Amino acid sequence: MSARYLDAAESVMNVYSFLDSLKAEHEESLAMLSESPVVEQLGKATAGLPALLKIALQNEMEALEIAASWAATAPEPEVKLAFARNAGDEARHYQMLEEKMRAMGVDLSRFRPLDFPSPLLSYLRTLHTSAERVAAVLVTRKAVGARCNVQFLKYLEAVGVREIAALFRQTIIPDGHRYHASGWEILPRVAVSHADQQRARRASLRVLSICEEVRSLAMLRTGAPAVPGC
Repeated sequence: MSARYLDAAESVMNVYSFLDSLKAEHEESLAMLSESPVVEQLGKATAGLPALLKIALQNEMEALEIAASWAATAPEPEVKLAFARNAGDEARHYQMLEEKMRAMGVDLSRFRPLDFPSPLLSYLRTLHTSAERVAAVLVTRKAVGARCNVQFLKYLEAVGVREIAALFRQTIIPDGHRYHASGWEILPRVAVSHADQQRARRASLRVLSICEEVRSLAMLRTGAPAVPGC
């Protein structure tokens, strides 16, 4: 058996060992987001609904912004296409959510979602390699977003916001799952070297940390039992 074959086999094993380790770290961090939100004091929670929906709208615009930027600069065709598709879907989510919010009477005349970038967007803009970017957004942000959005959907259903709940149930959450799955498929092809795997892990863990900080602050500020995904 040639040394080249052995090296290639070892490299494949190292990649999948890295993926298994990263998945285990994700599950540990995301365990709390699998719990159903405690929907109490609905009067107070409903009063903060416009603010929560604006958070969701900003999330969509920021996701569009970073995906479009990375689609333009990714060297690998499959990464470029993944972020391009993601940008298109985020734009569609934004438009659909905006229309439903306006129909509810939410005032968006002064809403500028990119005027004050979130800590997450600011961090994502510092990432340069495809391994970091895929791990940070498609693998990690989509995982956090999907679980937060499932909780937020339960809140929307509890307070009777049916049309926006349907948008999350039928479109936003399934799209998030689809991009999350694509991230796990792409990551082993762009995080082959030990250095790229380390960068990917650092980016992933940092996104988990930022998302939890942002989520906690949003729940404290709005008094809501659940907030839209980061």
